Amino acid sequence: MRQALPSKRPLWILLAAALLFHTLLFSLQSSRGVDSGRVRHWLLDSLARIEKTADVAIDGVRGVWQSYFALTGVRSENEVLRSEIDRLQMQLARQSEDVLEAARLRRLLDLQEPSLGKTVVARVVGRDPSPVRSHLTITIDKGRNHGIRPDTSVMTPAGVVGRVISAGDSFSIVQLIVDSQSAVSVMVRSTRRQGIVRGIGTRDLKLEYIDDDSELKEGDELITSGLDRVHPKGLLLGVVTQVKPGAGLLKDVTIRPAVDLGRLEEVLCITEPPKEAPVPASVSNSR
Repeated sequence: MRQALPSKRPLWILLAAALLFHTLLFSLQSSRGVDSGRVRHWLLDSLARIEKTADVAIDGVRGVWQSYFALTGVRSENEVLRSEIDRLQMQLARQSEDVLEAARLRRLLDLQEPSLGKTVVARVVGRDPSPVRSHLTITIDKGRNHGIRPDTSVMTPAGVVGRVISAGDSFSIVQLIVDSQSAVSVMVRSTRRQGIVRGIGTRDLKLEYIDDDSELKEGDELITSGLDRVHPKGLLLGVVTQVKPGAGLLKDVTIRPAVDLGRLEEVLCITEPPKEAPVPASVSNSR
C-alpha cells in the first residue's frame, strides 16, 4: 500500500512570498540605489535557512510516519511467529505423547508370551460417569470381535487390573479389582499360603480369607493362584501394607494394588488362557 506523505504546499507558499519580497527589494534598490549585492546575499541566506528548516521538519514527519508503518508490520510478523511457535509446541507435545505411548505398548507386547496364552492390547476409552463408581470400572476399545468375553482377565506389566464384566462387539466394560463386588483368588508369594482378596471400593484391597495368616507381614507380595479360573496363575496382584488384629480370629490385612488404577491408558486382555500356565521362575524359586 502506498504511504501518504505530508504535503509541501506550505513550503511553496513561503517560497512564493519570499520571491515576492525579493522582487520588491529589487524595485526598491532600483529606485533608491541600495547595494544589491549585500541585499541579495542576505536574502539568499535567509531563504536557505528557511528551506533547510522546512526540509528538516518534513523529513522528521516522514521518518515518524514510516516508523509507524514499520512498527505495524513488525507487530503483524510477531503475531505470525507467535502462532507458528504455538503450533510447533503443540506438535512437539503430541510427538512426545506418541513416544510415551509407544513405550507403554512395547511393554505390553513384551508380555505376549505363551505362558499367558492369547492376548489383545486394548486402549482405555472411558470410565463410569458416576462419581461413586468412576474408579471402579473402565471401558476399553476391544470386544467380542477381538475375542473378548465376560470374565476375560485384564492386566498391565505391573500386575492385575480386573476382569471383563460386559462385552459388546467393539467395546467392553472392565471391573477393577478395587470394586467391592470383585474377588480374586491369591497366594502369598513367599509362603504359598492361599486366600481371597476383595475390593472395598477404595484404592486399597482387603484379605478376606487365608488358611493361615500367622506369617503375614508388611511387604509380602500376593500373586494370583489361578483357582478362580479368571486370572492365570502367577500374576502380581498387590503388596501387603498393613497387618493388625481383626475383629475375629483372622487379622485385618490391607493390600495396595500393584497397578496404579487411576492412570490406566492401555491394558492387556488375556482372551484365551493357556491350558496349564507354568509357574514363573521367580515363584518356583521361592518354593
